[in-house]
Amino acid sequence: MENAPEIKPSERIAVSVELLRAERAPEVVTIEFDGPVHHPKIAAEIAAILELDAAEILNELSNPQVLHPEKHHGSLHLVCIELHFETEEKKHHFLPTAKWERVHQWGCEKFRVATDACANLELHSGGPKGPVLNESKEIGRHQGCMVVWLVKPGPEKNG
Repeated sequence: MENAPEIKPSERIAVSVELLRAERAPEVVTIEFDGPVHHPKIAAEIAAILELDAAEILNELSNPQVLHPEKHHGSLHLVCIELHFETEEKKHHFLPTAKWERVHQWGCEKFRVATDACANLELHSGGPKGPVLNESKEIGRHQGCMVVWLVKPGPEKNG
């Protein structure tokens, strides 16, 4: 066939995302694609590494300041939370745009707190008697690893 269009192999594209976590060296995740970049695949691979929800990461990757659509390179900043429950503690990195509710859920899962008991716990900043964190607010950015406690609420103040 003389006029048949020339079939070109798919263009191979490498997407690199640098994971920036407090108290850790930066880690670069590179994912290669044959043809168009598929953000859900990137989100799923990063979610598996970070033990986070892929939907949250996908939302973050849609921000051109996180992953530039044409340069195929980006940086994902994470915040460190040192979560305490009774005599245990665990560190984990979360997206700064995640809500404190996500930390609460993660803590109950990792510390194996029963669902009904988990609903009766609160997050306190700095210590068990520190200020209560509003779980509908974003975690935000901060330096180092933020200390947070998962505790039973204290008695309500009279007022």
